[in-house]
Amino acid sequence: MSDDRMWREWSQSAKQTVREKYPFHLEKFEQEVLTKIQREKRRRRWQVTSWAAGLAVAATFCFQIVQPFDESLWGLTGAERGQEVFEWITPDEGFMHALKNGYPILPEVKLEKDGFVYQIRDAMVDHRRITFTLLISGEKMEEIARIPDESKRSDMLYGSLRVDLGELKEIGGAQKDFQLIDGVHYLIFKPNYRIDEKKMREIMNQTKPVLPVQIVDMRKNGPDEVVAELLLPLPKSVTVAEKVIQPDAEADAVLETDSLLTSLKVNQIVASPTVMEAELEAALQDGFELHRLENVKLVDGNGKEYPAMDDRINENLERVRGSDKYTMQFMPSLFFGDIPEKLGLRFDEVSAFKSIDDHFVLDLNAKYPQSIPFGKKKQLNIEKVYYDKGKLFIVIPNKGPEEINLRVEGQAYKDFIVANNLETVSIVFEVPKQDTYKVEMSGLEFERIALDGVIPITK
Repeated sequence: MSDDRMWREWSQSAKQTVREKYPFHLEKFEQEVLTKIQREKRRRRWQVTSWAAGLAVAATFCFQIVQPFDESLWGLTGAERGQEVFEWITPDEGFMHALKNGYPILPEVKLEKDGFVYQIRDAMVDHRRITFTLLISGEKMEEIARIPDESKRSDMLYGSLRVDLGELKEIGGAQKDFQLIDGVHYLIFKPNYRIDEKKMREIMNQTKPVLPVQIVDMRKNGPDEVVAELLLPLPKSVTVAEKVIQPDAEADAVLETDSLLTSLKVNQIVASPTVMEAELEAALQDGFELHRLENVKLVDGNGKEYPAMDDRINENLERVRGSDKYTMQFMPSLFFGDIPEKLGLRFDEVSAFKSIDDHFVLDLNAKYPQSIPFGKKKQLNIEKVYYDKGKLFIVIPNKGPEEINLRVEGQAYKDFIVANNLETVSIVFEVPKQDTYKVEMSGLEFERIALDGVIPITK
């Protein structure tokens, strides 16, 4: 019996038994178990053993207790159905949610060229995000695997190739791995990108839309060379996948305060299968703009939460250039099903920033250390200044030296001598020797405001 047929029969058997006895549903546990099932199925594809098969049966049954199988779980039927499950990557909550609601994983695309075999698997695309696995194998890959010099082999594998999406701007990254599987060496890319929504819409509006996945060799002299291009067809189910949610007129979707943030409102939410993008409009005082909303999430009347995509370090929103509007992304998505009642945006702190500039006169013969105020809260602490061999050296403490950017007589620094184990940092400028210099300072000033922010969206 084939692996796929065995898997279908296990699923059907578990479905029939559990639907009779266990009608309840627990989403969080369901996702954890589904991930384990996918991981086990991926393992079985390359190493089918009796204990792995037994574990898969148990995992299948466990999952069915939580959520009985349904045809819509595994994608669409017919020509657009594609693969049934992710095999090479573990999808995040946004992609998992889309998968469970019938959104398709696209069919595999394969290309053989110049001794390499390129395969795209596990591809899921909407207007704003994409994830897929790129497998590179073939005779040339086996030759690389036999290179005895590990550093040279590693450079050819990891340092020379990257994956682009044509002219489509992407934000995110691609994990790389090199594995020997069933006697075949694979270089594996696992991209997970946010993508340029407007450019993606142009691609999707074509008569027969395809997404170009380009493998680029960065070792070539001159411009990087596209060594292979795989065209990923985008079916109708992908091209029409979008839902716009407007705040109810009676919901009063505006927050007004007497703090630095004077007002914040939700203009709209655009729901795609893997992510939601909310457009916010903010008014702030004194030239500030939003940097972060802390613990921000969409919450409905039943307490279900849709957290923002947030690494807890960088800003979790993006300003729309030339406006007071910002975009934030949330998942899972409200693209599937009805819009919930009493949906609102909640957060508990605002951080904002503004650009500041200042200047002072640096005297080469003055006594040091000196402290130069910068903005309301910062200062530039200069330990010493000296001139040597045609260069001006400004020595400052090794504590966030990049927070205040310096220019001397209109010139940026040429060298920035820094090491973690040093107490000071030397910023070096190639300028003529003179007694005094005009030093320009630039940087950001931040403010944080605790705020119990609640913005109703639906009534």
